[in-house]
Amino acid sequence: MSLLSRCQELGVCVITCDAAHTPNGILHPFHEHSRQSKVAHLQIGWSEPFKKRVWQSIVRAKITGQADVLEKYSDKSTAKALRSMCQHVTSGDEKNVEAQAAREYWQNLFGVDFRRHATDVINGALNYGYAIMRATVARSIVSYGLLPAFGLHHDSDLNAFNLADDVIEVFRPFVDDQVKRMQTAGELSDKDLSKENRQKLAGILHSTCMLSGEVHTLINASDKVAERLVVAIEKKEPQEMVFPEIQTTLL
Repeated sequence: MSLLSRCQELGVCVITCDAAHTPNGILHPFHEHSRQSKVAHLQIGWSEPFKKRVWQSIVRAKITGQADVLEKYSDKSTAKALRSMCQHVTSGDEKNVEAQAAREYWQNLFGVDFRRHATDVINGALNYGYAIMRATVARSIVSYGLLPAFGLHHDSDLNAFNLADDVIEVFRPFVDDQVKRMQTAGELSDKDLSKENRQKLAGILHSTCMLSGEVHTLINASDKVAERLVVAIEKKEPQEMVFPEIQTTLL
């Protein structure tokens, strides 16, 4: 039995890593959904207004998640500001409120000197966690018959996982929360990620969230989001989407 067949039998994917143990690939059966052709045709035929409205809901969910993270660390003022920004996210986020919220979010979460995409250990931890989450989201959307190359907002010809890069946005705050907790606990060194750091970041998939009033692991939530995206496409109703919410118990 091939590794790919074994993955299909178990319903799992294999994440590959580079020499620095950073996730760099995913092995997952592609045509395992019973309605692959039907879902693919529906997805290819989705309208621009539909895609823009779904992206609007994704951005709102992401910013709400960021506000929840800040609130967990007692930054209620910035959290309130981000929640206010959510109200200004239009169809397609034409005014790029997502970027405006990000500027407030990062400086208040990790300090005024923090710069996203720098080479420090915090960025390294974020990137590692995002890679794990991206692979999980990719597995989910393929499992529900969606074509990952066709995105809602991301549309690069060089990206085979545009849709995964759309959906992952609602899961990023969960990674941010984990990295912040690790930083607060003094678990991140000034250099590279340790083996223990990587293990803890990979373990985020088994952490819990709220989804439609119920507690789910992030792995299960990823499947639920993909499932509801298919329903939304079939009904042409973006409001059919559901998104995970951070449990905001204060530290």
